[in-house]
Amino acid sequence: MKALRRLAALLLCLPATGHAAFPALSLKPVCEDLLHAPTNITHAGDGSGRLFFCDQPGQVYVFKGGMLQPVPFLDLGSTGLNRVFFHAGNPNAYSERGLLGMAFHPEYENPESAGYRCFYVNYTAVSTTPTDNPSSPQNCVTVISEFRVSENNPDVADATSERILLTYGQPQTNHNGGQIEFGPDGMLYIGSGDGGGANDNAIGHTGGTETITPGRVTGTLGNAQDTTKLLGKILRIDPLGSDGPGGAYGIPDDNPFAHNEESVRKEIYAFGLRNPWRFSFDQEGQNPTRLICADVGQVDVEEINLIVAGGNYGWRVKEGSLDFDATAPDGGGALIPPVAEYAHPSATLPGTELMPKFGTSITGGYIYRGSAIPQLQGKYLFGDYAANGIGGGGGIFLGLEENTPGGFTLSQVTPFNSLPAAARIYAFGVDETGEMYVATKTTAGVLALDGGHPAGMIYKIMPAGESTLSITASKDNTLYEMDAEDVADEKKSSNGKGIYLFAGKTGEMANYVVRRAVMRFDVSSIPDGVEILSASVRLHLSKQVGEGFPMKLHRLTAEWGEGNSDAGDPGGAGVAPQTGDATWTHRFHNTQTWSMPGGDFAPAASATYAIGSSLQDPFPTWTSEALLQDVLYWKENPALNFGWILLGDETQTFSAQRFSSRENATAGNRPQLRLTYTSMPLPTHFEQWLATHFPDEPAGFYLADDGDEDGDGIANLHEYAFGLSPVAGDDEGNVTVTTAPGTGDQVQHLLTFRRDSAATDLTYELQTSPDLVTWTTLATSLAGTSAQGSNGGIIVSDAALAGSVRLVTVRENLSGDARQRRFVRVHVTRSF
Repeated sequence: MKALRRLAALLLCLPATGHAAFPALSLKPVCEDLLHAPTNITHAGDGSGRLFFCDQPGQVYVFKGGMLQPVPFLDLGSTGLNRVFFHAGNPNAYSERGLLGMAFHPEYENPESAGYRCFYVNYTAVSTTPTDNPSSPQNCVTVISEFRVSENNPDVADATSERILLTYGQPQTNHNGGQIEFGPDGMLYIGSGDGGGANDNAIGHTGGTETITPGRVTGTLGNAQDTTKLLGKILRIDPLGSDGPGGAYGIPDDNPFAHNEESVRKEIYAFGLRNPWRFSFDQEGQNPTRLICADVGQVDVEEINLIVAGGNYGWRVKEGSLDFDATAPDGGGALIPPVAEYAHPSATLPGTELMPKFGTSITGGYIYRGSAIPQLQGKYLFGDYAANGIGGGGGIFLGLEENTPGGFTLSQVTPFNSLPAAARIYAFGVDETGEMYVATKTTAGVLALDGGHPAGMIYKIMPAGESTLSITASKDNTLYEMDAEDVADEKKSSNGKGIYLFAGKTGEMANYVVRRAVMRFDVSSIPDGVEILSASVRLHLSKQVGEGFPMKLHRLTAEWGEGNSDAGDPGGAGVAPQTGDATWTHRFHNTQTWSMPGGDFAPAASATYAIGSSLQDPFPTWTSEALLQDVLYWKENPALNFGWILLGDETQTFSAQRFSSRENATAGNRPQLRLTYTSMPLPTHFEQWLATHFPDEPAGFYLADDGDEDGDGIANLHEYAFGLSPVAGDDEGNVTVTTAPGTGDQVQHLLTFRRDSAATDLTYELQTSPDLVTWTTLATSLAGTSAQGSNGGIIVSDAALAGSVRLVTVRENLSGDARQRRFVRVHVTRSF
């Protein structure tokens, strides 16, 4: 990717506020070409650092140490009556069915709790699945189940442990909701859609007709407003209770309808929702905790709601805040409007003309509570599935900020590195530290491939790092205007290797009254793939004739030379040019001339600076948008980088200034081009190591720690630890031992091992044992730090070997029986 700078703001806000609240973000691919359609990202809250990815066809995968584990944590895709159902004949087609949600019990790690080792999933099963809540017709059945993790492997669930809590039929294929999440109260919240079809008034919807997609204004109640149904709701149950229908779950006593008449579903927490595609709790800084829900609209409006117990959010009477069917009855209570909404680009519903138009299907996110992006703290980051429609892709990021109590600002957020054009945003998730992730897919069909690979992607949302770069001038010179007697031979017209540059005008009668400085900066050192935010030229002002005069930098339009001329005169006089020097007349003495004496340059100045006193302003700095555009142009067209010419106020006498040149002995005084830019965060050392040795593998691919790809007897983890190649056999041993006589009956062992000081994710332990059972640690290196001795181990040296790899030598003194037999190993562990 070439260097660029978006001339539009990173954050596009609504005209009503003009408030750019969201920081620059970047998307780091962590898992690509390995999942088909990732629908959920969650964690176990057990301190393991693992993430769990749900794949729509029915698999849950563990992601740890930057790698997707090859064996599914749980596979519901192929076996059992209640296996995941997502298609009827064409797995490559679009579908909203499948494995849609997962949540770990908050007491997952507590052996004293009934929730110990329990997790829950939300998936659709075949229409013949038994259910106490059938639909007519019944396309599929939503299943909320409990599973337990295996007793001997935390990365594998016990597939036989399924306990079905709740099931309910779905009349159509779509609008299945799918989110499940535990609240801070320990209860399980479930998002259910209205049953699908369109307009919540088709067959299988309360008051609906046999028509699959009847019109909008029909006066029917619909499933979302019908409190005798579970569809179109946020449900709340106690998964460890037993007083609910069927006895597999409990009804929390404080549910808003827990004590209503029998026909009302007591599981209902809120209603009037069309298809809540992702909700989340903000458990920090709020009392009570907020439940934020994104509800997918019909064809016009997408909305975000703050969910409260018993709240009615309006669908199908309302779509967002607008009338959808004002003739329709509602299920009771005041209709709560969304806190934010936006319209589809094709929206026609009256009132949408006043709304921002972003996308076509909202995907809920999270209020950020991590630490890596401080400027994102407390802001809600979410997205839209596809701005170009379900089949067209174009997922976008959106943000919501509460600027005043109850006052929210909706914005589009443009990450530094954009998603692929075809990407759809499926889900967001957070890890145990609160850092955010986003799941996408570049094809519409569940199993449809992209370039022969699964089309799902997981990105980690990270700050777009801001860096600075200082570039010293690669050449500079001074051009001297000549009086009549010197114009022919240019006797005093250059100063290529002088330690000063001069610009401006001296007295009327002095020789060479006008001087101009030229300078060029090599911009090839600017990294590719960065966004340059600003550019400035900084000079050192070492002497002046006068002050307060404007000086201008103009972009040069022709090449010029810096020869070996050196006036050696700090007062400002030039010297006869050498071959290749630039002069007032020549670009290259004495073969090529300027088109115009004094230099060829753009008429408009790139930047202007009014020179003050050298005592108060010793480092004048020129900066502007035009100056930045010059740099961007040169980055794209390096052959046209001729640099700038500095012009003083040539209409006034005694305006001349003296600046340090690139030959100045003090490096900090030399002309500098200073840049700030944003870019992707640097990969970790482990990621760099993988990319170096496995350049064709996707992000997140699995490399077994104990594998030996090159058959050299060194396991992959130790290849990484020793800074070796896992794909080319290495002759070096991982440990060497030498023996020397000690004092008395002692013997000295000198043990050496390699360690990579840049591998800050590793802990090294040099250990010895007499029997391969009991091991003693003689030296430890933690997170790249120098080795430390212990248990009689003495660090002799920890010296650089090559690059970041060091060779550690440890001495051990042994006496008596201990010296007879000794086994040595380097025990390496990697933190995640």
